[in-house]
Formats: sequence, C-alpha cells, structure tokens
Amino acid sequence: MKYFAHSQREFVYKYVVMRSDVDQFQHMSFANYLRLMFLATDALILGVHEYGLLMNNSRLITSKSNMQFKSQTVFGDNILIKVNSSNLQKDHFSLLFTYIIEESGTLVALGKQSLYFASLNTRTPIPTPSEITPLLESISVNERNLLYRY
Repeated sequence: MKYFAHSQREFVYKYVVMRSDVDQFQHMSFANYLRLMFLATDALILGVHEYGLLMNNSRLITSKSNMQFKSQTVFGDNILIKVNSSNLQKDHFSLLFTYIIEESGTLVALGKQSLYFASLNTRTPIPTPSEITPLLESISVNERNLLYRY
C-alpha cells in the first residue's frame, strides 16, 4: 500500500507567473517551464546541509530532459511544481515534475530529468553523494504506480 497518494512525499517549489514570463499571447512561454524545472532542481539540492562542500567536489549534470504541456498559465497564476525522484541508482537518478495551478488544481505540465553527479575535472559519472541520497529517497516514487506517464 505504499503507493497511495497519502503516503507519497514530494518537494514543492512555488512560482508566481510574472509579466516577464508571458509571450505576445499573454501565456507563459514554453521555455520558462524548462527554466522552472531547473529552478526547482536547484532549490531541492540547495536544501542539502553540505551543499557548498558538495559542489566544490562535483557537478550535477542533466543527461536528458523532457516536458509534456497540458494547459497554459497566465500572468498572476501561482504554479506549484511538485518534485519526486525515481529510478534511484548508484550513479544516476531521475526527477519528476508535476506543474499545477494552485488555485484550480489544473494540470499544466509534466516533466522529467535524468541526472547524475560528475567529478569536477573529468565530468565522468561518480556515485551519487551520500548527502543527497536521503533527500532523494524521501521523495522517491515508483513510476509504474503513478497516474501520469512522465
């Protein structure tokens, strides 16, 4: 029963759509959703106590990223970006992003990033740092048990 919604944990990043985010049609432009994906990832990783030391020794690399757009947002919308981890392996993992308009609960977009940590000099994959593992485990889900396909 571990895959029921009440037992899932996620990291939530909140963003308010600004006038600088919208295009000529008054909708948030698609590139901004990708930018929000990276901002939410940064906010998640910044929560690690040893962040400075961690980033002095390694870099977080995005090996793959994709998005599915479901509906538009406009100036003033409060967007919740719910972040979960999946596919936790020794040297790589995925982050799943669910974009929702806070007031209405409307699904805006789904996103997925495949990530790994790399050594500073060679950019070759290294094991996921032990400081990050508990954070990823606390928001981990099994993609096969989710309603949406990322």
